[in-house]
Amino acid sequence: MARGHWLDPLARQILRATEQLANPRRILFQKQVPKSHEIEKELHALKQKQKTTPLINRWTVDVNRAKPEEWRKLTGCSDDMVDLLIRLQKGGVQLSGMDDLVQLLELPKEIADKWSPHLIFRWYGTAPELESNASVNLNSASLSILKKTLKWPEWRLERLTQERKKRGFDNLADFQERMILPASVIESLIGKVHFGSKLKGSKLKGSKLKGPKLPPKPKQ
Repeated sequence: MARGHWLDPLARQILRATEQLANPRRILFQKQVPKSHEIEKELHALKQKQKTTPLINRWTVDVNRAKPEEWRKLTGCSDDMVDLLIRLQKGGVQLSGMDDLVQLLELPKEIADKWSPHLIFRWYGTAPELESNASVNLNSASLSILKKTLKWPEWRLERLTQERKKRGFDNLADFQERMILPASVIESLIGKVHFGSKLKGSKLKGSKLKGPKLPPKPKQ
């Protein structure tokens, strides 16, 4: 038979009350307290860090309503880009997402990644449904390709060919202004067309300079 403690229960209670005998429950509790206290300290430190750490994305750009000064906040946004975006906005053109903006401005991936957290694409109207077609160069595409891609009436296609004979189109904003097109038409062209080199053979006649004619060689 196991021997009991040499102190009777009453004596043990008196010694524990006077702290002359350790309480096993209190010892276990004291061992657990430091861990919970450390957790509370860590949580408090995290809360303080969140309060003092500045937010990275405090400002945003509403793409379809942004002003020039808002665009210029973005790293790498040139004056030409701002001018193009504002001209399209004034023409009523809206962009549906980041892909539209990247294709429109031909943005490098590293610039697009920097811009993306700041950009908001809100539609102030109904977005057009875009078909996935190969991009067509409006400055050099043949009439048959233009008919197939644009599906425009003959009079508008004729105007396009006349305008590009005068001078190649610079971008969508230039195209919209010279062709006098509504915003819905321009929106439907984003990602489907681009403006590369001009038509072959469109150079001015006589651009290759010829030297002066030499007098005939005298007969000997």
